[in-house]
Amino acid sequence: MSYIIDGHNLIGALPGIELGQPDDEAQLLARLRGYRVHTGGRSMVVFFDSGDLPAQGPDPSSPGVQVRFAVPGQTADDAIVAYLQSRAQPGQYAVVTNDTELTWRVRSVGASVLRASDFAAKLTQTRQPRRRVAAEDPAPNPRAPAFADLYADFLAAEKRTAGFQAGAQADLTEWIERLYAGDPQLAERAAQWLGQFGGAAAIDPLCDALTHEEAGVRAAALLALGDTGNAAALPRMVERLVQDGNSMVREAAAQSLGRIGDRTVEAALEAAAHKDVKGKVRKAAQNALAQIRARRR
Repeated sequence: MSYIIDGHNLIGALPGIELGQPDDEAQLLARLRGYRVHTGGRSMVVFFDSGDLPAQGPDPSSPGVQVRFAVPGQTADDAIVAYLQSRAQPGQYAVVTNDTELTWRVRSVGASVLRASDFAAKLTQTRQPRRRVAAEDPAPNPRAPAFADLYADFLAAEKRTAGFQAGAQADLTEWIERLYAGDPQLAERAAQWLGQFGGAAAIDPLCDALTHEEAGVRAAALLALGDTGNAAALPRMVERLVQDGNSMVREAAAQSLGRIGDRTVEAALEAAAHKDVKGKVRKAAQNALAQIRARRR
């Protein structure tokens, strides 16, 4: 199986790289090459928006890591789907992304999805210096969960009742505590549970998580607020859309505003739809506006 990388979405999930840096794409490609060398891993095709296409210079592709840019007027999402549709066996590809809409689209053509936050953990792990181990230390188990491909969708808007059975899970207080845990992945999972089962009591903790240092947690909290259906958090969600420096977070804000927003958020969405520097955020804001206006008809 080969990887198709949603480039900017993965950058948004990686520590140490900020979207908007002049060399954010180059940093990502360097990490991917290092990961492939370190693991002897699968080939990768990395997609970026057309606006990031270098005017001149050599092709940034390298053996095992191809780089593709969407054509002008096309999003990277569209380019990924078109690429999969052109393959004889799209099921041989796993698309690395946290994007909800792209997840639905690639699964509809037969590809699988590996959430970007899980793949980012793999990349980060390979960058850590190897410690010296005593002779009696066991070798790492390649079947351990830390090394497994996890195909769960991080930003899925649909309810994961199969994964979160309310009666079988910890109570509300415990899930709120997990939201504040040091482990970002645990905090993301807690946000998902709170969005689905926490009700009104989850609003304040989820709003607190909107200032979490990890972009993945902020995005998960925004999507969870959309799951609650509670409009009380709309001003805080608009703040993230307007102010957050991470495009994945802004995209998540737009998606949830589209689900529960009203006239009060339209101005912010209009601005994002026309002025945000990232095409995915602009597209999400446009879709959100369409959803809100459709509800008024």
